[in-house]
Amino acid sequence: MKTSALALAALLVAGGLSVPAFAADDSTFDSDYLVTQLQQRGINAVDVYQNGDNIIRADVKLADGSTSFQYYYEDTLAPVQAAAQPNTRVLSKLDTGVKAAPVVTDSLLFDGDKDN
Repeated sequence: MKTSALALAALLVAGGLSVPAFAADDSTFDSDYLVTQLQQRGINAVDVYQNGDNIIRADVKLADGSTSFQYYYEDTLAPVQAAAQPNTRVLSKLDTGVKAAPVVTDSLLFDGDKDN
């Protein structure tokens, strides 16, 4: 009986120590709160998802009934603006026009040595 009581006490202590490890995995992301905050700002958000570091993706219902994704900073709920990268290049008709492939008369499978 004494051994069973000690085993039970050890099991309870071990179980109590493992509870904080499970609690650490609990997410603090509250999508309902963020949906409410966006709606109070006049954004017809339907659902919100974590998208990255401090960025959320909101499913927003538009006036025509369609849904689009819009991105916001989680801490300020300010819209994320698409920034043009310094190496961004806009293609013109000159860049995307049709070009003829170079004429190749030599075979890639034959080395051209006729003595073999």
